[in-house]
Amino acid sequence: AAGLYESIPNVSPSNPTVFADAVARVWASLYTRRAVLSRRAAGVPQKEASMAILIQEMLSPDLSFVLHTMSPTDQDKNCVEAEIACGLGETLASGTRGTPWRISCGKFDGVVQTLAFANFSEELIVRSAGPADGEVIHLTVDYSKKPLTVDPVFRRQVGQRLCAVGFFLE
Repeated sequence: AAGLYESIPNVSPSNPTVFADAVARVWASLYTRRAVLSRRAAGVPQKEASMAILIQEMLSPDLSFVLHTMSPTDQDKNCVEAEIACGLGETLASGTRGTPWRISCGKFDGVVQTLAFANFSEELIVRSAGPADGEVIHLTVDYSKKPLTVDPVFRRQVGQRLCAVGFFLE
């Protein structure tokens, strides 16, 4: 389940002690109270619990998104729906209070509809300069300066590109 286990961003492999500690913290999250109760509720025996760890380079995107290759609202298989947030995807994956931009695009006609405008109060970004290089920080979002809010052409282009990605992935 998304958000059930620990994610630790921006850990440099250049320091083996810090890196090993981060890996250990992720593995340990397999046995948090929430994880144990979740498995119990799903009927998964604790002895069958296992975990793999994905290690990848951290990017600092302007936007992050979740794609649905079938509309989650009306199960329309001819549409791709995207939920989009500013900054890192943690905003979407963690159940943060607020609404993402929601955009629907027809797979075959490319017609983009804006279903909702975003209203998350904060975005998470990776600080990329200075002594805190790589630190994840919270910034207040000013939606009046975000192209996805103020520029319908940009919004349509993003919707069509994400639709193409979803269509390709199917």
